[in-house]
Amino acid sequence: KKLYEKAIKHGCVVCKMKYGVYTEPCIHHLTGAGMGKKSDKFIPLCHYHHQGNEGIHHIGTKTWENKFGSQEELLKYFLAHI
Repeated sequence: KKLYEKAIKHGCVVCKMKYGVYTEPCIHHLTGAGMGKKSDKFIPLCHYHHQGNEGIHHIGTKTWENKFGSQEELLKYFLAHI
């Protein structure tokens, strides 16, 4: 639960890393396990980068990762900056 709180304070990992700004995040689970399974493998993403026009669930994982970096790289960035 503390990691979720840190994710909310951190904001969208793409917005922070690429643009240096805070945007309110949702939780994106790297495994696609969803909320049902408790996993620490998640990154905070704003709606735009999660489900919006530039979202991983909208443009597809491969296209999204080519544009913003791999989910694993973003996870490492997030964990290093909390």
